[in-house]
Amino acid sequence: MTSTSDQPVAGRQANSLQSLLDAIDRKTAPALQLDLARLKERSVEDQRVRTLHISFVVGWHEMALPIHAMQEIGDMPVITPLPHLPPWIKGIVQIRGEILSVVDFQLLFNLREERRRFLKQSYILFREGDLQFCLLAGRITGILNLDEQHDRLEECSLEEQSSCAAMLAFIKGVLVRDTRRIFVLDSQTLGAAEQIRQWRQV
Repeated sequence: MTSTSDQPVAGRQANSLQSLLDAIDRKTAPALQLDLARLKERSVEDQRVRTLHISFVVGWHEMALPIHAMQEIGDMPVITPLPHLPPWIKGIVQIRGEILSVVDFQLLFNLREERRRFLKQSYILFREGDLQFCLLAGRITGILNLDEQHDRLEECSLEEQSSCAAMLAFIKGVLVRDTRRIFVLDSQTLGAAEQIRQWRQV
């Protein structure tokens, strides 16, 4: 008799507890959704603000390009020179079955030549839209996780403006890391450069 009379009470208690939990869920759900939305926004913002760059040496200068504009990096294979080309196109190379032009920024933009000679030269397979070429680099110097909000880019100094006058249109700014001054290049502007694009079929 006691157990029979207790069952309705237990059922009412269970229903009451479930109702309470449902009420809590209804009150907390909007706050949880708001927190989730904020996390998603922060994630998108972090992806937008932080961009991985590869830094490298060309002539006397250190430069960096966003990693999304690079297909590959490595040691430069044997370059086959071709006649009747501007001096800044060193020739062609074959990489993974593709024939690509080798572009020397030091000659293209009349940059100061570095005194040191690297035993092995590197390449960066640059691709932006329908333009791709092998960029000749003295060496790859590292990976930069560039935060465009906190890593303030400086303007080129007067000396840099003079020595890199032909390249200024492609430089977003100068990233200063200790004693290093790294030219951060604009890959979209570089990919639209007519002086390079007119030779893209070479």
